[in-house]
Amino acid sequence: MAVYIFRKLQAEEYGLLREFLYEAIFLPEGVPAPPRAIVEEPALGCYWRRFGKSSYDMARCAVELGSEQIIGIAWCRAISGFGYVGDGIPELAMAVRKEHRMRGIGTRLLTALVNAVKTSGCRGVSLAVQKENFAFHLYDKSGFAVVRETPEEYIMLYQTGEVEA
Repeated sequence: MAVYIFRKLQAEEYGLLREFLYEAIFLPEGVPAPPRAIVEEPALGCYWRRFGKSSYDMARCAVELGSEQIIGIAWCRAISGFGYVGDGIPELAMAVRKEHRMRGIGTRLLTALVNAVKTSGCRGVSLAVQKENFAFHLYDKSGFAVVRETPEEYIMLYQTGEVEA
């Protein structure tokens, strides 16, 4: 049985965010994967480019002991992305490598990042999740609430303080 540690993502590891953003793309059954270059598009590049330059940039990772490989990352930053709810509310992105899913790693990563957001003084953290994505249940049981929806997505918010959404 694999053992994992959860820690802050180090600056020299920020380059992995691009790769993990691709892993975070939800694909409904039967939908072919987009080209990896999709994460270079402006709508997605804002989730990883120049990470670490803002006090809102926070990331936690899961590392498999033995291999020392990072197998999951949860991160947030204040951007006007798909899950934007307001200025000063960072938006979350998260991925766990497929072969490590369904082991509670996502829950632990999410908890670690939410705790970082709480201690940072941010009023909350938001996200967008496709309605078909099973990850919706993880966010829901972790205290995120739906504040808006589109035909395809829920926009969710975890409040740590007073937030006008």
